[in-house]
Amino acid sequence: MSLSHAPVNPDYGNGCFRRLVRTFRVPGKILLTLDDTHHSMWLVMHHSSGRISNVEACVARGPATSCGTATLPLNKLIGLAIDGDMRAFHERLPPILNCTHLMDLAHWAFKSVTGQSSLKCEVLIEIPDEAGAPVWIAVQRDGIVVHRWYVQDHQVVQPGHLAGRPLMKGFLSWAREQFSGEELDLAIMLQRGVFVARGRRRLVDLSPPIPLSAAPAMRDACHSYSPAHFETATSVVGYVRDFTDGVVAAPLPPSVAAHFKGFFQ
Repeated sequence: MSLSHAPVNPDYGNGCFRRLVRTFRVPGKILLTLDDTHHSMWLVMHHSSGRISNVEACVARGPATSCGTATLPLNKLIGLAIDGDMRAFHERLPPILNCTHLMDLAHWAFKSVTGQSSLKCEVLIEIPDEAGAPVWIAVQRDGIVVHRWYVQDHQVVQPGHLAGRPLMKGFLSWAREQFSGEELDLAIMLQRGVFVARGRRRLVDLSPPIPLSAAPAMRDACHSYSPAHFETATSVVGYVRDFTDGVVAAPLPPSVAAHFKGFFQ
């Protein structure tokens, strides 16, 4: 991600990136929501007779004018068996045509969709601004810290057995060696937070909007930077939020909340 075209944020160093991912599951459907400094989105995966029957999604707040249409490629998942075949899942969602964060929500929904009981889960990621010194970053599930790493310049400093491991290129290789199951999923969630938290270093939502083509290094990185949008889409003015004091989750449409009445009374 190259943001060199955007002005430096003079307040960087005084805040904290936070991301909240919530999961709500009832028979036949699962809802995931994501709220952080740069995004607000939700996804509902419906299933019937062992297959995905529908996918509803919305990017309520995002960095580019083309983010709203990133929900459309998710229809490729309809008809897929919910048997946990992650290879089949990823074959239907090529990264260049999809939103990275919606893909993550769909991925986590797919892995959790098959349970018979109701489920509520909250994952919170916290990444303080790194202004010349290492910082402690963490991910917690339902209030319990699962990973807490001391990091600097996108490398782990502590714990010692992970020292020197990269948090950007090469992350997945070592993470898959060190973790499995939910621990791996939460490590990936934390790394995704590190990826987005870099945006706090720059003022990326100022007026006038900036064409996405001003960041040529991002070409083909995701849906918004794909050939269909790279030359025409722009940044969105005023989309960034400061969640240093806590994440404020966006309200869900009543039609979505109605599917999960037990959680949204």
